[in-house]
Amino acid sequence: MSMRSKLRREEGAAAVEFALIVGLLAVLIFGLLEYGLAFWQVQNLRSATREGARVAAVRGDETLIEAAMVDASAGSLSSGSFDFTVNPGLCDDDLHGDQITVELVNSSLSGAVQQSFEISIPFLPPITLDPTLEGSFRCE
Repeated sequence: MSMRSKLRREEGAAAVEFALIVGLLAVLIFGLLEYGLAFWQVQNLRSATREGARVAAVRGDETLIEAAMVDASAGSLSSGSFDFTVNPGLCDDDLHGDQITVELVNSSLSGAVQQSFEISIPFLPPITLDPTLEGSFRCE
């Protein structure tokens, strides 16, 4: 075989192309996974605050609200490990028909939960989510 025919063969071209693309593909896949986990965590916590607001709307006290939030959080929250606010206050006869909002205080969440809000994709600056975690219902 002449040197010219050896240079024209393409036997290893697919392996070289794969080697060039696999790094970018890995960054894309792991970035999607990282973002998906953060999104899942935010949705769990929003669901928990909605459930807390639902309990507050039917005149539940802070203990019942916290228990409902823990139960609805899919393991993200544990009793006594977070703070929340009820605005304008717990439902009573004066607030009947008014909107009540339960908001989870982000800074009171455990380190593992807060860490899930930090999306770290290689070669990109870190992205930190600071979601508003609240649920609203009308006082009954």
